[in-house]
Amino acid sequence: MARFKEVKQPLLFRAFGAIWSLSKFTFWLFIAFVLLIKLSETGPSAKFKDAGANPDFQQIADLLYAGHEAQALALTKQLLASTNAFSSLERCWLLQTQGEIYLKRRHNHLAREAADSCLALDIADNHRYEVVQWRNDIQQRIDSHQPERYLFKSYVNLRESGFAKQMQGEIVVLYIYLEDNLWQGWSGTQRYMMQQYMEQATHWYQQQAQMYQQAPPKFDVHYYYLQTGRGISANWLRSERFFADAAPLLLEQMGYSSWQQMHDLMTENGKKQLAVIFHSNLEERSFASSCPKQSTDCKIEYVMLTEESLVTNRWLVPQVQAHEMAHLFGAADLYNISAAKDYASTDLMNYLSAELQYAEIAPITAWAIGWGPKPTAPFELEE
Repeated sequence: MARFKEVKQPLLFRAFGAIWSLSKFTFWLFIAFVLLIKLSETGPSAKFKDAGANPDFQQIADLLYAGHEAQALALTKQLLASTNAFSSLERCWLLQTQGEIYLKRRHNHLAREAADSCLALDIADNHRYEVVQWRNDIQQRIDSHQPERYLFKSYVNLRESGFAKQMQGEIVVLYIYLEDNLWQGWSGTQRYMMQQYMEQATHWYQQQAQMYQQAPPKFDVHYYYLQTGRGISANWLRSERFFADAAPLLLEQMGYSSWQQMHDLMTENGKKQLAVIFHSNLEERSFASSCPKQSTDCKIEYVMLTEESLVTNRWLVPQVQAHEMAHLFGAADLYNISAAKDYASTDLMNYLSAELQYAEIAPITAWAIGWGPKPTAPFELEE
């Protein structure tokens, strides 16, 4: 058996060993004391230690502690807009509080604006350094969410194409669960979850419509459960063959002889609009097959959702449902347009939010789905 040569430990290691020989409680108390000193030098409480004396700021802190972020955000905006004689440090505290709320909502651009506003104030160099570091971290978050940013330079105009023209009036939605009796299936609980998510999406659209002084669209969602008779694969779902295989099965279940007959009867000969959504419990990338601009013979357009019914997806699925459905009513993607990186940053067609309730429809998407006038944009809007 090999013998190890005894090596005399340096003084630093012997000192550490002495500390370790203390009781566990004493050791961790020592570590906590060191961390407390470090945080007192660099943490937010030191950065804005003078702000805590203001009772308005204490109210904001109490709201955040109670989980009332929306109220806290509203109060910070109110105080910043007021004529109160806040110091630069206090205003920076308010702006940082705003920024942290925006970051939690995944609204990174708004958080960056808050950091920039703080840097525009007359604050001490040590505070400025920490805010610069904070801003750099935010910029890194923004830059890390651009996997397809530079694919296109212009906005595709799909307005009033296909049989889902504008998101107005009465809208009939066919929501079809795809089942193959092999690997892709749906339990009753899973279908109920998706129905709840869809209700979130339609309610969100109704709220967004009111922001543009539009009458909330009325959604009439019909749910179907379709046995495909074959295995479900990503290649099949994206192929032209999919609709040729699935449409006859759906029409047979619904009792119609043709897609046109189904459309005419479901929409009362065009008085209502029709949106078709297929959903496979398959973890792939969802997409929309929408009609090109000014097409006269396009009668087939639908959304294909391929989002798994996982509890961890509860923040994502309603946003994907709303995003893909917007394509059927004329909205195009913004996340793949190079000049849209810093444009409409809270729009659902550009960036995901932490939850659907925090996402918005920007004027460009409102224009596309029939809610407002044509806006100006830092890129071409195709005619």
